[in-house]
Amino acid sequence: MKNVLRLLILAAAVASFTLPALAQDTPSGGAAASVCTSEADAKAALYKKFLDNYKGTPEQQKTAYDTAKEYVGKYGSCPDEGDKKIAAFLQNRIALYEEAVRDFACTDAFNKNDYAKAFQACQVVLGKQPDNIDLVLRLARAGFLNVNSTTPNKALNTDAARMTRRAIELIESGKAPTKWEPFTNRDEALGFLYFELGLLTQETSPADAVNAYIKAAQSNSTFKTTPSTYINLGNIYLTTEFKKLADEYTAAFPPGNPIPDEKKAQSDQMLAQLNKVQDRIIDAFARAAALMGNDPKYAVDKKSVMTRLTSYYKARHEGSPDTDIQQLVNNVLSRPIPIPGQEPATPAAPAASSGVNGANGAATAPVGQPVANPATPATGTAPKPAATPTPTPTAPATATPKPTPTPKPIK
Repeated sequence: MKNVLRLLILAAAVASFTLPALAQDTPSGGAAASVCTSEADAKAALYKKFLDNYKGTPEQQKTAYDTAKEYVGKYGSCPDEGDKKIAAFLQNRIALYEEAVRDFACTDAFNKNDYAKAFQACQVVLGKQPDNIDLVLRLARAGFLNVNSTTPNKALNTDAARMTRRAIELIESGKAPTKWEPFTNRDEALGFLYFELGLLTQETSPADAVNAYIKAAQSNSTFKTTPSTYINLGNIYLTTEFKKLADEYTAAFPPGNPIPDEKKAQSDQMLAQLNKVQDRIIDAFARAAALMGNDPKYAVDKKSVMTRLTSYYKARHEGSPDTDIQQLVNNVLSRPIPIPGQEPATPAAPAASSGVNGANGAATAPVGQPVANPATPATGTAPKPAATPTPTPTAPATATPKPTPTPKPIK
């Protein structure tokens, strides 16, 4: 309630209005005029009660608020000009108090990490101030803190994603908060918001999450060099596109069954699509590994990432030496991040006499490039995609950035 007191005192100073004197009633006929004159003493006493409390403690301000509402309800339509001025003054104080209470409820819930209540309370304020970038950013951060808490409330993710998109929209249109804190600048805020949007949508809308993580990866922020940006991106490719395509291929061409000549073109086309997705998975995990480097805090996570990277790389480039994987990790950050749907055109299939690689005769391709038309094994069975288990699309705890200290209360 101390914040309410500060806000009301500040609002009173900024308003710069003159406190009206208690009006003397001039009867002008009618029921309203009759009440205004017959209850002149009660009216004066009610107004005095307001004056005695409206600059006091939070409890007194609450009394003044209740008194002002009672006064306006009884005497707000009194026709005398003095009465009108008093009613207008009280109505203004009522509005100021209600605004302060709304702001306090919003801030208080946020500071107490009660994110469900914060969204409920702050949305009321935002309804009256839709372009309040400070408030929109606060709600976006509340969504991030919630999703990264030990007991996240997933029911808040939809509202949190909406606030995150709104914050991005406002910032990219030129809006800026009073202070960028806890971020260092605009770019850092945008990188954070895109990363958060990926977290919030990766289960319900993987395509949106992919776009968000790629935006974070392309940003001029620390999220461009945060390993979890790429781990999450690789996991989404793995658990959505790759799994779907692999299931479809296995259904069309069951392992162990020969591929009829008339269906080889279909097999090649499906494998080419699998290769494109697999290349993006490889690229994402390679970037994560490169960014982890030899940092001890990433030791466990890097081992997991390298295991997956090796599995998918060797399935894609069968027979390739381990040195090729390390070369990929060493060089991957110098390349543009691949964008879904914008992969390089698939080259023509090599002639039967061209160089091949691996036990099944797969055509050789540069590191990170899709194999156009891998040759079918001599037995006629379909080549298998990597068999690495599909992980849950969440970043390792050690890789999750935390640019979100508890905000200071409004003063």
